[in-house]
Amino acid sequence: MSDEILESLRELYAGRYWGLVGIETVSAERGRVVNRIALQDHHLNYNHIVHGGVIASLVDSAAGGAVRSLRDPTEIKARPHATSDLHVTYLSPVAGGEIIATARVVKAGRTAIFTEVDVTTGEGKLVARGMVTFVVSAGPPVPPRG
Repeated sequence: MSDEILESLRELYAGRYWGLVGIETVSAERGRVVNRIALQDHHLNYNHIVHGGVIASLVDSAAGGAVRSLRDPTEIKARPHATSDLHVTYLSPVAGGEIIATARVVKAGRTAIFTEVDVTTGEGKLVARGMVTFVVSAGPPVPPRG
């Protein structure tokens, strides 16, 4: 099951925003996902440290993967989930190497799912902590008018 979750997340991220940012899913199991970014110059801000938006994207992607790991694809299609609240506390700057986000689902309800995420360096230094809430819609997305 973990291998299936991992492969489905890798396929989902390929060629999308996460892939462009350089987010890679390292491991996945029910309710828990680990994503990473191998840092490059374009991830850095003008102070030569990782831009906060890069860390926030990593937090959101890992949390979303953890949520997705608990839901059947048919259920997701019928009742998609989306980030409704994203909070990141930045604890330490980082300038190179890699950053790793470990996300876990704290509580999964019918209409809301709550996650916690720790972001560390490759050496294990805590860089940021995130809390992400997802809302589960009542039905399929409404097609755009046009």
